[in-house]
Order: sequence, then structure tokens, then C-alpha cells
Amino acid sequence: MNKYIILLLLGFLSEVYAVPTTITLPEKEYYQYIQSVRAKKFSDREIDRIHLSLANLLEKIFQFRESGVVSKAARYNGHIPEEEKVYFFKDKEDKEFYALFIGQGITIEDYPTSRIFDTRIFIYPSEDKKTLQKVIIQFTRVNTEGPIYVKEMRRIVNETPESPGPPKLEGQKVEGDIPKFQEEITTDPNLAAKENDNLVIEYYSEHDGSIPWVEEKATTETKVSITSKLHDEKELLPFDVQKKVYITYRDVLRELDSKIRKQVSRLELEQRATIRKIVDFN
Repeated sequence: MNKYIILLLLGFLSEVYAVPTTITLPEKEYYQYIQSVRAKKFSDREIDRIHLSLANLLEKIFQFRESGVVSKAARYNGHIPEEEKVYFFKDKEDKEFYALFIGQGITIEDYPTSRIFDTRIFIYPSEDKKTLQKVIIQFTRVNTEGPIYVKEMRRIVNETPESPGPPKLEGQKVEGDIPKFQEEITTDPNLAAKENDNLVIEYYSEHDGSIPWVEEKATTETKVSITSKLHDEKELLPFDVQKKVYITYRDVLRELDSKIRKQVSRLELEQRATIRKIVDFN
């Protein structure tokens, strides 16, 4: 074959299979999306509202405990006295925190290996119970089979879970004994959403010391193995990893808000049941 024909053919193939040097529109839009999310430092008004909602719900549970609703319901509502439900605990520094067990399950993300995972939540309210001081979402897991069992624990820690500014109350204001119909968790749109770039991811491994399979304490004695921030310019995580951390935190908060709201509703029903006890004349 003529060498000129070969060179012409090679030139044609190089044009066909050359790596494109121009960014496509979908790639450009996705890159701009990443830049926008990172520039806003993963701020999210929904997370702000959930933080405010959780603070309101925990304050109600605290009031139920302090007013004796919890203890009276445990002692008098059933046929026999029961143990009083404990919602708030004390850590080794005598700080009060709320704890909730979310659930346990089996993950097969890297099939055929399966692992048992355990999820717990620890929330530190402020002293006046009006805001939140710290939120810890804890994931503990261990493999279900094999000669070696590896225990691991991961935590998402938010040291500043407060909402920006006071809530903006909306609805009809009525004087007298008629209750006010107002939304309790509407944040002021004139205030910027809270940034979430300082979320801390903590990784604990049995390779650095023994950790219990189920860690039920907010303050762990286990030495943290690896730590990272959601958004650190010096050690920037890949965006898909950042997105997974952010979405996990948001989704767990959604589930947590729903579960605590049910607890408050149950306490309200128990309060009514205790009141009915004292007027059950027949």
C-alpha cells in the first residue's frame, strides 16, 4: 500500500478517535452546578428548618419530663407501674444530650459481603432548650461472616446546627384564649441559609484499638482514626463524596424529625390519658 495512502488513513482515524478538547454542554452545566453548590458551602434552608423543628420538639419533651407527665404516665396509665422512659442522658462532662436508636439492618452494598449496621443519634440541646448545640449521627457496622470480624464506626458531627436568626412566624394572630395558628419553623427568607461546610466526618477502626459493636454513648473512648470536613479547600473531597455526606445528613434529619414528632404526639396522648384517669368516676 502506498505510504501516502497509509498516512492519509492514519490522519482520518486520528480525527475520528481523537479525544475531544471542547467541553460539552452537559459537562459544562454539571461543572457549574458543582461550583455553585461548593460556593454556597452546602447551605440548605430545609436543614435549617429541621434543626429548628428538632429544637422545638426536644423542648416539648423536656417540658413533659419536668412537669411530671412522663413519670405520671409510666406509674398510673397502665395496669401496673412501668419504668419511666428516659429521653435525656448525661455524658462524662455532665452535659445533657438526647439519644435515639434509629434502627439496625444488613447492607449488601459490596455483594456478596454483607454487614450488620446500627444507627444512633445524639443531640445536645442548648441550656435553655431553645436551640441545638451539637448533632452526632453514628453508623456502626461489622461483617456478618468470615474468620475475621472487622468493627468500624463512622460519625457525621455538626458542631453548629443552629438556624440563622429567630423563626419568622406566619399566620393569623388572635387575641384572647383562641390559640394562634402559626408556623413554628418558618425561617426568615431575608436571612442567608446556614452553611454546612463544617460538617465533620469521623472514621473509627478496630485496627487502631478495640471498639464495641454497639456504641451507645455520645462521647466515645475510642480514638478517632481519620477525620475530614465536608468542604475543606486544603483537602477537597471529590464532589460525589461530598454529596453523599450532605444527603445522608439531610435524610437522617428528616427521619429523626418524624420519629421525634411521633414521640411528642405519644406524650400528648399519655398526658390526656392521665387526666382522664382522675375523672374516671364510673
